[in-house]
Amino acid sequence: MTPLLDSINAFIIAGGRSRRFGRDKALFPVEGVPLIERVISVLGGIFAEISIIADDHGRFSGLGLPCHADIVKGWGPLGGIYTALHHARPGGCFVVACDMPFLSGPLIRAMAGLTAGSDVLIPFLNGNYEALHAFYSPGCLEPIGRSIQRGERRVVSFFEEVAVRRVESAWIKEIADPARVFININYLDDLEKF
Repeated sequence: MTPLLDSINAFIIAGGRSRRFGRDKALFPVEGVPLIERVISVLGGIFAEISIIADDHGRFSGLGLPCHADIVKGWGPLGGIYTALHHARPGGCFVVACDMPFLSGPLIRAMAGLTAGSDVLIPFLNGNYEALHAFYSPGCLEPIGRSIQRGERRVVSFFEEVAVRRVESAWIKEIADPARVFININYLDDLEKF
């Protein structure tokens, strides 16, 4: 059995209001299992420690995981990453969205092997970064803080200040299907595609 990673911990971003979805999507069942539990199941085979980033701790009390409220309220994914880094282990963290039902454990583990020498290790597909399926080092904390002070909300706003390594789609395709792995569920209708 492959050992769990203990120098890096994982954080699930679950603080969204699910406005487009129309109900709490983190706890919505897909194939009988709530979305967040599907994510936890994959991460549990990789990381020794998993936490949730969400302001409403009570929603997830039954999952038995630490839950941290956003340090900077209302700052979206960038605020979630900032909060995760405040609680991260010295090796940094893997940050993922709660609404990705088809994560690939082998892909996440392979990405973890590429983190040396970079502050951000992030998939880049079709001209877009997958910011909520990425590794962040503690070196990102201060640059993100400066972005927040400037009023920036985009995750990429601090990338010029840190070492970013893009994980290209050709590499990802050798391990997993990007069209499936990076799906996030935004609307109830999205579930009808699977």
